Amino acid sequence: MPESFIERRKTEWKRLESILERLRGLSTSRGLKELSRDEVRQLGRDYRRAASDLAIARVESRDKRLISYLNNLVIRAHSVIYRTESHGALSIYRFYRFDFPALFRTTFRYTFTVFLIFLIISVFSFLATWRDEDFADFAYVPIERVHDIRNQKMWTGRLNELAQLGAAQIMVNNIGVGFRTFALSVLPVVGTVYALWPSALQFGSINALIVKYKMRIKLLSFVAGHGVLEFTAIFIAGGAGLMIGIAMIAPGERTRRHAILEQGGLAVKLLAGCIPLLFVAGVIEAFVSPLPIHYGYKFAVSAITAIVLAAYLLSKR
Repeated sequence: MPESFIERRKTEWKRLESILERLRGLSTSRGLKELSRDEVRQLGRDYRRAASDLAIARVESRDKRLISYLNNLVIRAHSVIYRTESHGALSIYRFYRFDFPALFRTTFRYTFTVFLIFLIISVFSFLATWRDEDFADFAYVPIERVHDIRNQKMWTGRLNELAQLGAAQIMVNNIGVGFRTFALSVLPVVGTVYALWPSALQFGSINALIVKYKMRIKLLSFVAGHGVLEFTAIFIAGGAGLMIGIAMIAPGERTRRHAILEQGGLAVKLLAGCIPLLFVAGVIEAFVSPLPIHYGYKFAVSAITAIVLAAYLLSKR
């Protein structure tokens, strides 16, 4: 990227950073009221220009420090501009309707990194189990589960008997997995691998077995209904933890304390946004996934949840 571009934009970036620093210590209730009308307008203009400059930098620049600086600047400005000054139900609605999807899009690279880690472990486990079925024991697949798959016997039907109790247990378990992935991912990559290792190994190993013993439709139709929401939420939670971890080891232009506080606040919001996804996934897993209905209906539920989730997360104000 030409130095002339950076020199032209530097003043605007510093002005935006200066306004954000003024607002950093203020409570949400005071927010933008501390600024004059002209300053609020200037904040909006500088934010839009910084977002545009970030897009240009990602395409044309190899300067990772510049990209990181602009990305953090845009995230901070977005948080200030779009945070709500209302309270109660309206505040919650605005967060889940607008703020969480926008934050997801801005921090997507962290979520995608966690997804790639899960995928790599799963593929490794799939190939290892395909070559030697005894690997399933190492991959946390209970021996009775292996026998069920070999005999083409489904074990998920008993969830129907648990009904509401089963749904509650599944929701608590899913939320627990999300929080655990978040917490361990604070130790960048190593912690994420440790958090995902058991579930990714098991996922890859079971998929190898169901392909071998021709149970793909039976088991995948069970997982499909709730899997889209569940996996997405876990990847987002892991990405949120990763944000904090990377801020600790690579704070960029900020002090380490400033970077951790800033990224930590965003990470907690991402984690909060995952809870409804895990809640809905638990309901589907308890009441829809185990139903003895044609697999086409379950795949339809999966397709609907995927479309609705994509529309929700990718929609802009």
